[in-house]
This record gives sequence, structure tokens and C-alpha cells, in this order.
Amino acid sequence: MNHFTPRELLYLEDMGSMFEAITKNCDFAASNAVDPQFKSYLQSLGNEHKNWISSTAAIVTNKSKLQ
Repeated sequence: MNHFTPRELLYLEDMGSMFEAITKNCDFAASNAVDPQFKSYLQSLGNEHKNWISSTAAIVTNKSKLQ
């Protein structure tokens, strides 16, 4: 199985940080949204980013355990 290069790991770290910021912003906006449809959209958007973060962390963790 291939290893992640340092550059790939840095990319994943940067994307993870960006997605965490997006998730926080979506959560904040959803908590302040008045329109229920828009609130639901923001919550689902935040959840999609949380899922990406979890999935990516699982891939990196599993790869590092295999090395």
C-alpha cells in the first residue's frame, strides 16, 4: 500500500482546517437562521463537511496503522 507524501499530508491538514472553519460558520449561521428551510440547508452543509473530516481522518489513521 502506498504511503502519503508529506505534501499530501499537508494538503489534507489544510483542507481539514478549512472544512472545520466552514463547519463552524455553518453551525453558527444555522443557529441564527430564521428561515427553517435555510437553517436546514446550513445544517446539512455543515454535516457534509463534518463527514468529510471524519472520513479523511479515518483514511489517514488507517493508513498510518498499516505502515
